[in-house]
Amino acid sequence: MNAAVEVFRKDYRAPDYAVENVDLDFDVRDRTTVVSVLRIRRNGQARADAPLHLDGRGFELLELAIDGLAVAEANVERDDERLLIKQALPQAFSLRVVTRLDPDSNHSLEGLYRSGPMLCTQCEARGFSRITYFPDRPDVLSRFKVRIEADAQRYPVLLSNGNRVEAGEAADGRHYAIWEDPFLKPCYLFALVAGDLGCVSDTYTTASGREVALQFYVDKGNEGRVPHALESLKKAMRWDEQVYGLEYDLDIYMVVAAREFNMGAMENKGLNLFNARFVLASPDTATDADYEGIESVIAHEYFHNWTGNRVTCRDWFQLSLKEGLTVFRDQNFSADLNGADVQRIGEVRQLRTLQFAEDAGPMAHPVRPDSYVEINNFYTATVYEKGAEIVRMLQTLLGRETFIKGVQHYLREHDGSAATIEDFLAAHEAVSGRNLEGFRRWYSQAGTPTVGIDDEYHLLAHTYTLHLEQSTPATPGAPDKKPVPIPIRVAFFDGEGQRIHLPAQPPLMPAPDLILLEDAQATITFEDVKVRPTPSFLQGFSAPVRLQFGYSSDQLVNLLLHESDGFARWEAVQRLMLNAFFELLSGPAGDDTQALLKGLQLLAAQHFDDKALLAELLRMPSESYLAGQLQPLDGEKLAAARDALRLRIAHALTGPLSVWATAAPEDQGAINVGRRALAGIASGYLAATRSTRILDLCRDRAGSDNMTLSYGALVALNDIDCPQREDAMAAFLSRWRHDALVLDKWFALQAGSAIGNGVERTAELLGHPDYVASPNRIRSVLGTFWRENLRAYHRADGSGYRLLAEQVLKLDKSNPQIASRLADGLLGWRGLAAPRDELLRAVLQRLVQQVASPDVSEKIHKALAG
Repeated sequence: MNAAVEVFRKDYRAPDYAVENVDLDFDVRDRTTVVSVLRIRRNGQARADAPLHLDGRGFELLELAIDGLAVAEANVERDDERLLIKQALPQAFSLRVVTRLDPDSNHSLEGLYRSGPMLCTQCEARGFSRITYFPDRPDVLSRFKVRIEADAQRYPVLLSNGNRVEAGEAADGRHYAIWEDPFLKPCYLFALVAGDLGCVSDTYTTASGREVALQFYVDKGNEGRVPHALESLKKAMRWDEQVYGLEYDLDIYMVVAAREFNMGAMENKGLNLFNARFVLASPDTATDADYEGIESVIAHEYFHNWTGNRVTCRDWFQLSLKEGLTVFRDQNFSADLNGADVQRIGEVRQLRTLQFAEDAGPMAHPVRPDSYVEINNFYTATVYEKGAEIVRMLQTLLGRETFIKGVQHYLREHDGSAATIEDFLAAHEAVSGRNLEGFRRWYSQAGTPTVGIDDEYHLLAHTYTLHLEQSTPATPGAPDKKPVPIPIRVAFFDGEGQRIHLPAQPPLMPAPDLILLEDAQATITFEDVKVRPTPSFLQGFSAPVRLQFGYSSDQLVNLLLHESDGFARWEAVQRLMLNAFFELLSGPAGDDTQALLKGLQLLAAQHFDDKALLAELLRMPSESYLAGQLQPLDGEKLAAARDALRLRIAHALTGPLSVWATAAPEDQGAINVGRRALAGIASGYLAATRSTRILDLCRDRAGSDNMTLSYGALVALNDIDCPQREDAMAAFLSRWRHDALVLDKWFALQAGSAIGNGVERTAELLGHPDYVASPNRIRSVLGTFWRENLRAYHRADGSGYRLLAEQVLKLDKSNPQIASRLADGLLGWRGLAAPRDELLRAVLQRLVQQVASPDVSEKIHKALAG
């Protein structure tokens, strides 16, 4: 029973037993005792002799009793992961389980564990089974009542889900609190916090006039860094009421910021647990990007109250039902608040960098996987970000008003239950009257579709024809792919950049701005077209596909300068930059590089009110993104070509870059956010010229009281071996070494720098006096190293691979989730240039013999199997 088992979606069956009520009593001491009393009822479809399956691991079992009678050992089958009670059971009964935990030694950060001055829980996906025996699956929904008792001085704050119904003193300087959640929930949404924390309180009045208490709990001394998160929560609550008609349903909403947290945050009903980096912000400690990230994550977890909590997923294969939908909702919230163009560009950049690479690798899987060994490995960009893109396409096909009605219908029909993706789509079919059978394939097929488009213009006949074709490459275990419906937003321009309006061509083109490609191939012909159009395909990135179209440089410059769609402008300049990058990768600068520089010079001459959009149009593709475009990958050559391109852009735009670099206001506000972004981009380009004036400016700016300006200056200096960099980095470390979240930024800069011996420097960082093996610090060093420092990580001697593998093995013993995330850097050996491919393969072959967790071993086995 202890061996890792592959779980298949096709094998799903409803649980034999329902747990109607859960009473939990936590006696918090050096070792915590948990008394769990479950009121259980056999489901109607279950056999009378069905055994009771319970999950549990990592604790000491003290007592197991049914209706007051101890369960005989002969009737129990138990291993390190689960327990089976095989005696005859009544239709309804009470199960009492007493366990003892050691939270201080629980370094997995699942279940009940210590984070600084508090004990807290993380139960998704299977963390509740580290607390007590329970059927740890999302389709077992129960009502929870929780009593917590602890030392009143050490743990003055005692929190759990729902509403607090009682509190008081206990013996020996202890106190207690009782919490009751009136809503059904699966055990993965259970939460508990006991600690000595500061609290920032406020209230929110709902659309119906109810007053909700809002409470944020943080380490004492950090209360002044909470207001942005608190205001973000209020904005999210109001937005959900206005857009979806969804109102919060408890009397209190609590957020707790934890130092140690494997993920970004967790949506536990009424008591959200957050990684502190997504709560705490002040202008001197957090960048503008941090502020936006906090706003987004706060909203995401709040939106889960309905899309995830009130309606949860039937099984973990349906994970995107809550995550893809809620990511889509938080993306729309951010777009409504902060501007759609820049928001969309950021979403697509992340999707292409992370999810497209996932689709092309050994861990490629459908948005709804068919099987898994370790579910933690499927909290992926595919489930989240691609899942959100599928929901976005559904809204495109149905229209926003109909889509929102479909979501509301889905929530009404399944409130208080565990649902499936079929339920979600069926709700939209019911509201729209549309058959979504073909659309379902987006959930069941892995891989990124490619859409190839050719066009023909006949001058004499005045006809313009588009030939479209779609295909999806084979992925592991799935060689054959079927066509999927692909909505392609489109616009047409003449050679002067003026919009040409071509009529709709149903059914392939149901609207003048939308092509719906449902078959493997399609052709559309337009009549009476007086000039050859320049098409702008995939406006707003209307589908998660790779688009192949033979744009000329002149057409791309035309779109860059004249498109009204911000994403389309960004896409045009990205294609120009990619063309120039590949040109420099293989030889000297030529026509492609000159076309890019010309386009950027014309762009710089335009007037831009939206400085944030201009910053995005000037931003170069990251090394991580370029790595996905280059097969086989040579990290050192890639970095050298990118450096060469950056320097050429810097020289071509020296004048405007100098103006933008100096216009860097410290005050908060949306306008200044864009100006600071532009100043950061400009400084990065100019620093590549090694201008003493710019290097001095960056050194001085690194001491700014505005973290966006300070960190942006350090980024600009980071790859330049100069005294200004050393002075700025030393001063930053001295100033911020006692602030963990800011110090993470310093570590990330060091791990990502192109200067010197990056492998050795990263190894030294792991032994630095300020290095601690927290998830955030691990990600800042090792995550940055393998994702963003390709010249060091892919060093020809394989030392980068060996360093990462050593750390994966070390973490595999204590925190398999973090180890598994880092192991992603070891999986892509087949895409590397020789001899690196064989060096990385050898590292994997050694590692697979040593790892113990299913989290890491599943990934490595798949990578080696190809």
